[in-house]
Amino acid sequence: MESDNLGLLKNIKRVKVPDALYQTIESRLEKNRENIIPLYKAGIAASLVIGLMLTQVYFLEGLSSKIDQSNNDFELVEVNNNLIYYE
Repeated sequence: MESDNLGLLKNIKRVKVPDALYQTIESRLEKNRENIIPLYKAGIAASLVIGLMLTQVYFLEGLSSKIDQSNNDFELVEVNNNLIYYE
């Protein structure tokens, strides 16, 4: 049984491939390599984004503390408005 299978495999003919196929495969691989972003550039972009976020948090915390201090300076004065009783 195995000899029959091996005989069938020996009779398989090779497929003819165009000569330019190898160059097209290489050009596609090169094109894919060009689209990849280098790791150091991605690291620089990520550190800039994190730095901007931390700067924003720092300034917002300072701003909110100033707003809290300015809100404590004002006190509400209660005024009894009895105009409705005098009409």
